Amino acid sequence: MKVQGGDHTPKKLHKALVFLFVGLFHISCETTDPTDWRTSKNPSNTSLTDLFNRAQRNDHIAMFQIAWRFDTGTGGVKQDFREAAGWYRLSAERGNYSMAQNNLGCLYRDGRGVIQNFKMAATLFRESSELGNPHGKKNLGILYERGYGLQINYPEALKLYTESATETKDYAGHPVAQSNLGRLYRDGKGTKPDPYTAVKWFRKSAGQGNALGHQNLGHMYELGLGIKRDIRKALQHYKTASEDGNVYAMNSIGALYHEGRFVSNNYAMALKYFTMAAENEYAVGIFNLATMHLEGKGITADPIKAAEWMLKAAEKGYALAQYKYAWMLEKGIGIGRNLEEATKWYQKAADQGVAPAQLELGMLLSAGAENGVPDPINAYKWLQLAAKWGNVGAIAMLPKIAEEMTPAQILEAKDLAVNFVARPTMEEIYVEPPPNSVK
Repeated sequence: MKVQGGDHTPKKLHKALVFLFVGLFHISCETTDPTDWRTSKNPSNTSLTDLFNRAQRNDHIAMFQIAWRFDTGTGGVKQDFREAAGWYRLSAERGNYSMAQNNLGCLYRDGRGVIQNFKMAATLFRESSELGNPHGKKNLGILYERGYGLQINYPEALKLYTESATETKDYAGHPVAQSNLGRLYRDGKGTKPDPYTAVKWFRKSAGQGNALGHQNLGHMYELGLGIKRDIRKALQHYKTASEDGNVYAMNSIGALYHEGRFVSNNYAMALKYFTMAAENEYAVGIFNLATMHLEGKGITADPIKAAEWMLKAAEKGYALAQYKYAWMLEKGIGIGRNLEEATKWYQKAADQGVAPAQLELGMLLSAGAENGVPDPINAYKWLQLAAKWGNVGAIAMLPKIAEEMTPAQILEAKDLAVNFVARPTMEEIYVEPPPNSVK
């Protein structure tokens, strides 16, 4: 079955559609889009046989419900994202059905059952949003905000989130869009920073039971942004979010107890919540857990275990973990000393703009740690970048390295530094509920 951007006809419907193909062009143009995201109909109440029979009669709602079952592995079928993609595509094409367009877009966004393709996802989300679907608007807004398949466009993301988040007579507004909209107002992206409006949207999202809304509202209470600081309420919202699987909230609780900020220092509680975040694959939580094992706060110091966790966080692209793991490799802490490998990890962190990593990388390149041959040009480049952030060690080292360089080499190194652009890795964690009919 071909599902990578071309037509994919599900196996059970292929023969029936051969005879229906000509008539479908006319029917699909006349079909209106039902606002199914406002209904409480449960597709699992319909037998699978009945759904297939209806699908053969060109019922695009039945096609969508079959797709949803394959997407979630419910209602008598085994989870099969390839089959789900085919049924969503048929539903979208035969009925111009906005939820099918949205859910198919999610498969392309996530690379489930199809080859990941953000541009295709953007096209499908746009089709869905143009039919008024708040899920499609929210998802298209995410692509604009992140710059996936589209140029980053915060004003457009703000507009789409607002449309998706706004309450109407029949709909309370999309809770994830409300939380995302709050973030844009909080951070001043696409609009002027407005923490008070941010709090308003976080409240609406949390009021619908959304974990992201609770986590972000807790953050505002913790920092006192747009609202009076209240650590008790911050913890309440964080705990509500963490109970719903929000890894950011788990890590935030751990940080509060670890640092003793506005609450009594409690390493046991910090360890508990950092472990929860780490076990849910959150890189920052993994890094914090590794740090606790390394420092031995509230737990017996275990540098070997610390190195294992630190590597895991580094492999996920977390810059501080990359820097710390490189340092452990350089010093031989919890792992065998390996300057060549340390250089590679310092490079990864330096590329993301971590000044201490730029300093260490410059020092190692100057000493020829990577391949035994000193690299004064790149060493000077990284040290100059670190010096730009006021790093005293880098400032002191630059003249010493320059003594061994020609004017042309220094000019080349400075040019490399001027043209350097940090490329931080963004960790994406989808914390919305599993795929369903109101995805």
